[in-house]
Amino acid sequence: MEEEPRMTRLTIERVHRLSSRPWLFVTGHLEGEALRIGDELTVLDGGVPSGLAVVRSIELHAASSKTTVAVDTDVVDSVREGAVLAGE
Repeated sequence: MEEEPRMTRLTIERVHRLSSRPWLFVTGHLEGEALRIGDELTVLDGGVPSGLAVVRSIELHAASSKTTVAVDTDVVDSVREGAVLAGE
């Protein structure tokens, strides 16, 4: 039996950058499969692919049902509120 591809979508609600860290911290609502460190996600801005983000760290916020992920800063121009990180 062939395995279904993993589908993941994180709709970005907040973006933070800390000068002491080499990543962007992106918080939003996660739908679909759980994320894993090392996952490569496509940045979709208005449904159009605009970059590739690699997950470096994951933090779950149980009370608010939000997820924060750290991604490389080479996608800094693509990652903004309202964009989506999507992966299979």
